Amino acid sequence: MKRILLVVRAEILKQQKHDYHSPFVYFSLLVWPVLGFLEVYYTYKPFEITGYMGITDRKELLAFLGTGFMAYTCFWSMIQNAWSMANQERTGGTLEITFLSPANRLAMSYGRALGALIQEVWMFCSFCVFILIYTGTLSLGNLVMLPFIFLLLIISSTIWGGMLNTVFMFSRDASIIMDLFDMPMTLFSGSRIPVRCFPQWAKVLSLVFPLTYCLNIIRLVLHIQEEGNGWAADLSGLAVCLSIMAAITVILIQKVEQHNRENGELQFY
Repeated sequence: MKRILLVVRAEILKQQKHDYHSPFVYFSLLVWPVLGFLEVYYTYKPFEITGYMGITDRKELLAFLGTGFMAYTCFWSMIQNAWSMANQERTGGTLEITFLSPANRLAMSYGRALGALIQEVWMFCSFCVFILIYTGTLSLGNLVMLPFIFLLLIISSTIWGGMLNTVFMFSRDASIIMDLFDMPMTLFSGSRIPVRCFPQWAKVLSLVFPLTYCLNIIRLVLHIQEEGNGWAADLSGLAVCLSIMAAITVILIQKVEQHNRENGELQFY
């Protein structure tokens, strides 16, 4: 266990030194999510709120989009980082370290994902907490649940990111794969549009993404446009979804290593 934690720590430090080496980088990580959130909010603001989507006023809309965008940012950073690291290591000629190193492959995948998560979302999470306080959604009653919410997001997005890190190791250019994972998650998970507005086939598709369960639980705890079948059902669904993704990650690591042993060289590209 100690060796696994050391591998995770090493991957986090490696990414921090490679990608987060300047105060301007941290500043940009705060600016672009805030601008993206404002873009989504002002897209909906001109329209009359009728309660059709379960949202009754402007402040509830702000809280709905704030929680959705915060959680989505966590998961999107995993996709972006997985694609970026795969591309950098292929072009930089360091991808073979993953296969030549005696380190635990699963720990390396999760370490890369966790490094991006910690660096990229803490500022926007602070911004989201401000939104919740401003809208009156955050109260003393649910304040104690915030650590649980952030822990839920960290665990879920790390497992999601670890799977994607493994998927992107198969391909030199994984940009199309990134789009295939990102766009359906944005549309069907409920980050911007309530799941109840979708037809039945889209509701079924939303169950594939762990972000859907995370948002249902977060909004249930904060009493924002509550969806789903209750926190127990959503938590069980999330546990099943993450377990399947962890199993897929283990299988893919074995497959990609076997693939590169048969078709790769010491210097892959």
